[in-house]
Amino acid sequence: MSGTDPAPSTPRVPARAWLRPVLLLVGGALLTLLMVLADQLIAAIAIGVFSLFMAYWTSPLRSGPHTPLASAQERVREADGRAPTIVLWAPGDPASARLQAAIRAPREDLIWVNVFKDPAAQHLLSRYGGERMLPLALQGEDAARIDSVSELFAFQDRTRQAGAPGGAAGAGSTTPDPGADPPGRSDPSERTEEPGEDESDPPRV
Repeated sequence: MSGTDPAPSTPRVPARAWLRPVLLLVGGALLTLLMVLADQLIAAIAIGVFSLFMAYWTSPLRSGPHTPLASAQERVREADGRAPTIVLWAPGDPASARLQAAIRAPREDLIWVNVFKDPAAQHLLSRYGGERMLPLALQGEDAARIDSVSELFAFQDRTRQAGAPGGAAGAGSTTPDPGADPPGRSDPSERTEEPGEDESDPPRV
């Protein structure tokens, strides 16, 4: 019998991921009870339904878009032209929820990976600092925590420009310097004699 435990086949969902949905359920239940006692049945139903929805939306039970990390990395390697961006996210993370709410439609340049469903993705996230880095965008060797859609698009533009031909660091500029002499022009110190100009002053009479 081996002395080391085998690696878990499923990722571990932290207990704190359930804190927010539980608080929403408890708070919603209390408000619903108060509305019932006040004979506000319509408000009680609305609050109850809204509390249930928000508890589900912020809990690890929400599936959301997910592609296994291995499949996402394979798509990036096989991409022709611009490679898509991998975004690591987690249900119950407020920043992940905001980003997905802003980007509702599927996009070909984005691949969503749920770290609660992929052990490899959870291990990769731990290398960048853990859950505090969610949602984490990955483009080639670059990674950044994303707070908004504008930051995501700016990250994509920045990383793709850096990886474009001629845009790599250390590459020389192809735009000529306005202060430089044009090709074929000699240095002013090496001035040539104009025709008809004497080298020295004429002798005095």
